[in-house]
Amino acid sequence: MTTHVAILGAGAAGTAAARVLAGADGVEVALVGRTSETPYNRTLVNKGVAIGMLQPEQAALPGVVVRSDSAERIDLDARAVTLESGAVLRYDALLVATGSAPRRLSDAVPGAAGAAAAGRLTTLHSLDDAVRVRDVLAGRASARVVVLGAGLVAAETASLLHERGHRVTMVARADVPGASAFGVAVAIRLAERHRQTVTTRFGRTPTSIALEGDELVVTLDDGSSLRADLAIVAHGTRPIAPAPFADGVVVDARLRASSPGVYAAGGVAVHHDDGSAPWRIDHWADAAAQGEHAARTVLHDLGLAADPGPYLPRSPYTANIHGSVVAAVGRTGADGTLVSTDPLVVVHEHDGVARGASGVDAVPAVFSWMDRLHRPQSETAR
Repeated sequence: MTTHVAILGAGAAGTAAARVLAGADGVEVALVGRTSETPYNRTLVNKGVAIGMLQPEQAALPGVVVRSDSAERIDLDARAVTLESGAVLRYDALLVATGSAPRRLSDAVPGAAGAAAAGRLTTLHSLDDAVRVRDVLAGRASARVVVLGAGLVAAETASLLHERGHRVTMVARADVPGASAFGVAVAIRLAERHRQTVTTRFGRTPTSIALEGDELVVTLDDGSSLRADLAIVAHGTRPIAPAPFADGVVVDARLRASSPGVYAAGGVAVHHDDGSAPWRIDHWADAAAQGEHAARTVLHDLGLAADPGPYLPRSPYTANIHGSVVAAVGRTGADGTLVSTDPLVVVHEHDGVARGASGVDAVPAVFSWMDRLHRPQSETAR
């Protein structure tokens, strides 16, 4: 008897899950991607395509066999997915790995919709976004770019653009942006690097955006204005999935949804597994790790593999920002405890258990926490 597993989403989580399931006896996998879209490595959007170092096709994921037909809705009772073409895909197990979408600047900001329609206000999340940025920058040796946001993607993008000679201004609501993601110590260090390298307008928000000829004018809440060629919105992401999971898929510790036979992984998965506030991790390495773990849970529930246990995030990532390297492992957040100033390392705990670590110019020290996460503090002390 063949078991049909449908995977919605062909990014890091979906393709990782497909690789795990592909070798299972009696399991047939359908990997469903977006209509007319070739699966690609999202880490290359700002690092490669947007700055003109790579062509869009060079970001494609090799060796991925995908059905390019966007999922539009899921009938949980019938265990069926309706695709954009009208086709219906039936499943025994469903893994939702549709990822995330960027938070955009509200249309309530006067002029935002018009600037976006003109291609001068954009997010930087997809290949289409990257091509839009590349095309605006083409032929401008020193473009004026306003980056709205100061999180990891915003910081890395600002750094990459500055390295290539563009004039960058970063605008963020918080006086010390990034504290909720990395803790205050790391955020302060990054803010110092930003101020030393690019123009910063921290503690400010845009109140209107206008196109004056070929020039973009961004007005801030203190009445000042910034003239630019391009504005990039980097305000984080939100989960995205077909109905009935428009707000993401709530999962348990093993990445199961509450509906029988449904699982989720990556940026679409909303975790509530340890009694803390809901949380998501939306970076490539962790999405792949979640996809593999969810696939192993599917195989366990089908009686084809051992129980993989709870998912415990410990994936690493790095970002190069103004000549410094920001590193992190696991699940970071505002609850950071400073454990070292030279190098700068912060450990993020919940109920006395280390869940993640982050730092600046401290890759070995941060990565040394990978094997110490999710263990009682008495076991991690060194």
